[in-house]
Amino acid sequence: MLLLKEFLLSLVVLLLVIRDVVAGRRGYDGNESYTRLGRIPLFSDGQPWGLRRQPPSKSGLRPRVPLDKVRSTSLTRAVSAGSTVGSTAKSTGSLSREVSSPIIPQDVWDNLTGEEFKDPEAVDRFSDQAFKLAASEDKNEWIEWTEHKGTTKLLAERDMMTALDDGEVMVYVGTAKKVGYGSELPIVKTKSILPMSAQEMAELLMDSSRVKVYNKMSVGRKDVFQWGENTKVVRNLTKPPMTKSNMVTVTMMHSRPLKEKDFPLIKGPHKEGFLVVSRAVPGIPDPEIADLPRNDILLGVNLLQDLGPNECLMTAFTHVYSPSIPKLLAAKVGVTSAINFVKDIRTLCEPVAN
Repeated sequence: MLLLKEFLLSLVVLLLVIRDVVAGRRGYDGNESYTRLGRIPLFSDGQPWGLRRQPPSKSGLRPRVPLDKVRSTSLTRAVSAGSTVGSTAKSTGSLSREVSSPIIPQDVWDNLTGEEFKDPEAVDRFSDQAFKLAASEDKNEWIEWTEHKGTTKLLAERDMMTALDDGEVMVYVGTAKKVGYGSELPIVKTKSILPMSAQEMAELLMDSSRVKVYNKMSVGRKDVFQWGENTKVVRNLTKPPMTKSNMVTVTMMHSRPLKEKDFPLIKGPHKEGFLVVSRAVPGIPDPEIADLPRNDILLGVNLLQDLGPNECLMTAFTHVYSPSIPKLLAAKVGVTSAINFVKDIRTLCEPVAN
């Protein structure tokens, strides 16, 4: 019965991909109306985004079970049945350092609890590593990027900024250079211009109460931990089309403004903005959902650079494991999802008088 459910879920995903390809959704349609300047984001309640929402009270973020008491049910563990916690566990300091790597070794992942991100230094190291990957166009030791065929065609006709200015979305597919948890899965990167400021976009991504505005499959996202002002752990429930079961994602999220130390890596004049990073934490702080299929955001990065009062350049990439997506379709689904995310964000905005 379980194999039949997995087959049907994979078939649904394949049909959705075919539908999107037939509909021409592999790239941003240049014929669509796209007014950049003079826009502000509007949401379902009709209120413009602007005022920062107060963070949830810490008293309301207590999980029923500590993260270190519940283990992930995502990928099959590589730890042998005869090994003990003492023989596989790494020191807290070692885990705190290694959790900041773009690709995490499997044996490190097997020993994570999620508590490692309580350490502000671990979060800073992770965000700095993510920023370097997003800001630099040079080769790096972690990911090998390849232009998507649609992007190659666009860049043969015009330069990147002209294409972005016309509303196109640049897409790249990456492969991990190092072996680790999920390293066999593709990493998808996009570049696009959004009609909102970097701060507005960062606040939108961090606000759990607004996730349904741009993620139509979300059943709801809940803040379960708050560590400082800009770091939290969230639990998101999603319901893919034509499936009966929800899926769960538990993720650490962190946001910070770009700093002076970041500027040397940023090419061009647009050095003001924000960085939002995310990473799965391998604990589910609610036993009621422990048996649900789990998606893991292994690496999520959004580098947001202000171009003007109401627009920003977004460099985003995601590395995701989902049991509902066959490996054969992972790259195609990832590319389609990344482009549609940009489209969905753009549709949140309405023209306003200058």
